[in-house]
Amino acid sequence: MTASRPIVTIVGGGAFTPRLCEALAAAIDLPELCLRLSARRTGRLHVLAAHTARRLAVLRPGWSVEAMATLEAALEGAAIVVLLVRVGGLEARAWDEAFPKRFGLVGDEGLGPGGIANGWRTMPVLGRLADAIRRTAPAARVVNLMAPLGLTTRLLLDQQLDAFGLCELPTTTLEAWLARAGCRKGETTWRYAGLNHLGWFWDVRSDELDVLRLLTAELPFADDAAPTDRLTYERYGAMPLRYFYEIFDAEAARRLGLARAPGRASQLLALSETMFRRFASTPGLDTPEAKLRSTPWLDRAVAPTVAALLGGRAHEGVANIRNEDRIPELPADLVVELAATFTAEGVRLVCPGPLPP
Repeated sequence: MTASRPIVTIVGGGAFTPRLCEALAAAIDLPELCLRLSARRTGRLHVLAAHTARRLAVLRPGWSVEAMATLEAALEGAAIVVLLVRVGGLEARAWDEAFPKRFGLVGDEGLGPGGIANGWRTMPVLGRLADAIRRTAPAARVVNLMAPLGLTTRLLLDQQLDAFGLCELPTTTLEAWLARAGCRKGETTWRYAGLNHLGWFWDVRSDELDVLRLLTAELPFADDAAPTDRLTYERYGAMPLRYFYEIFDAEAARRLGLARAPGRASQLLALSETMFRRFASTPGLDTPEAKLRSTPWLDRAVAPTVAALLGGRAHEGVANIRNEDRIPELPADLVVELAATFTAEGVRLVCPGPLPP
């Protein structure tokens, strides 16, 4: 790698890897950059690389997209490694979502019994990935999106890698609340802390306005992406992300009308297969099916974060990192999720101060 041509390695990602590459091309203002793709299924990997290269040839003619034969080759000289691996694929996600229902529980690939099953599958594979990164690209910054995010990030940190977990949900949730309240993010302050998908906001203020109290003054707002519930706010003095209701407070979930559509993983598997066929038959052309699924974790989290790490504009989001003494009420070795600013110097965390009583 040279300073003028950094290498970004993307491990995994499936059918939406081209979308991430296009998001990176839109976010990163560098004339030259090498995108290396690595995945288990080499045939599909070459299809992805060919399609993506044609897409980026117009957007970023000085960039290259390479399908790498081995993980070690993909990692060699990388400045940034993005981990998007789903061990077992969407078929495994379907299992994680389905089997907890037999016990009256919500199925999720990152939380509860489904998250435990996913972690059981994922950790051995990630251990080998981490070992390869440590041997081949020890100075790389590792951007982790592998579920369950707290466990996988903990493993990477235990392997002494420069790693953090990334999630877009707190950012998009806060923005939805502020839009509902008629407030601007640049004029608002807030506190945020928790675990991935189980974070909490409190003390959200725009000038003298208590935004959360305003939002909970009326009936519960049943927004699947950013619900608000007065009884929850009164009980805890803070407002959680939507997963709290789904996983831990069934009564509030019913009150808010939150219900997961069955068979989501199976639907995504069918969509991915259709997209791969489209990539193979018409590489470089638009893929109408891709519009059926939004990917804010790529557009709103990964792309601006990688751009910031490569010297672009600072990005405000959240990071999953070892707690140490940032939240004294929680164990020091626990991976927690905090507000953060990403720059070329790395990750600057925002400690929330005392948790709500």
